[in-house]
Amino acid sequence: MIYEFKLPDIGEGLHEVEIVNWFVKPGDQIKENDNLVEVQTDKSVAEISSPVTGTIKQLGAELGEVIHVGEVLAVIDHGASSSLSQELPPAKEKAEEEKTSAHIKKEEINKKGSKKKVVAAPSVRRLARELGIDISAVTPTGKGGKVTEDDVRAFNEQPKNQTEASAPAVPKSDEKRTGFEYVEEETREPIRGMRKAIFENMVKSKFTATHCTGLDEINVDRLVELRKQMLPYAERKGIKLTYLSFIVKAVTCVLKDYPIFNSSVDEEKMEIIYKNYIHIGIATATDAGLVVPIVRHADKKSILEIAGEIQDQSERARQRKLKSNELTGSTFTISSTGGKGGWYGTPIINYPEVAILGVHSIRKKPIVVNDEIVIGKMMGSSFTFDHRIIDGEPVGRFMEQLKELLENPDFILLEGR
Repeated sequence: MIYEFKLPDIGEGLHEVEIVNWFVKPGDQIKENDNLVEVQTDKSVAEISSPVTGTIKQLGAELGEVIHVGEVLAVIDHGASSSLSQELPPAKEKAEEEKTSAHIKKEEINKKGSKKKVVAAPSVRRLARELGIDISAVTPTGKGGKVTEDDVRAFNEQPKNQTEASAPAVPKSDEKRTGFEYVEEETREPIRGMRKAIFENMVKSKFTATHCTGLDEINVDRLVELRKQMLPYAERKGIKLTYLSFIVKAVTCVLKDYPIFNSSVDEEKMEIIYKNYIHIGIATATDAGLVVPIVRHADKKSILEIAGEIQDQSERARQRKLKSNELTGSTFTISSTGGKGGWYGTPIINYPEVAILGVHSIRKKPIVVNDEIVIGKMMGSSFTFDHRIIDGEPVGRFMEQLKELLENPDFILLEGR
């Protein structure tokens, strides 16, 4: 009996996914609950297992294609004796219609099947595009015939004439014009998956909240010294002690005094929702885009515990191993541009939160201390807030208190618990 397995709704308003990796091919035997396919949702990579035991007849999409909820993911012959035939009976009156529909889709699938399949992670595909390489020409060495990043880089290092001889031309939408003094070239890439989610969330935030950003500089001489003293202890615990863990702890201390910054907006009910818990989102850059893993109940954790969580979640975020529920539910977000970032920025609010803190690189600058010019280690900070909900005056007090804690980090130890 033929069973058309349609893409299920795997939660959180999902309506489409990108096919990242098939674990099977037509003709393969598969058991119920065996991994069938790996898909990219708007937040993470998820595996979908087979609901039946049987033989794979057709795959519903090629690698890299987007498929919507309710569309056929795979066609599986699970045999007439399977108990599933009782669980998934096609409606009698729709049988002919579905048969016709399935037939059409099979024809479409067959047409797609003439194209060479490539198994590779999205980051590897992106690297190939950036290097101008047709990934189908790369010899895979990964498990299951997967093209790895090393494969792409090795291909790129081949002598040019060898590469050109073995690789078909990369399809581009380049447009060349003559008669004018310029040549225009462009390459187009679909906006989908995680990038699409970021795209939509940023637009929603920017065109909904009324963004206003305050900027300041913080003298972190003492913080640099304190962290240096604590590094050996943290290393013995196997934890990478970053400045960010101190900043997270300092923010939780200030949020307790200014709960409005730890709130969100329910526009439908026209209500401000004050949160009696503090979950700090950490905006983290990955190859696939920006994600926000969360340190939950950060106010109840030590600096070392926070550092350990940031280390673990950042690594898993970059490996795209975080689950969707680990990327939702923050109450306040911190965006760090790191040591190589700029001095200031305008962080975009993680809507429907009402504020976000941007922290930037630490630089040596001349500053005035006790009427003398000295060299200080200064860190830029940017604080964006929703001006519909928060006035400018409390923002000034929030930033001053945060600045006081970071310039005197021993106070954080007194406040922290």
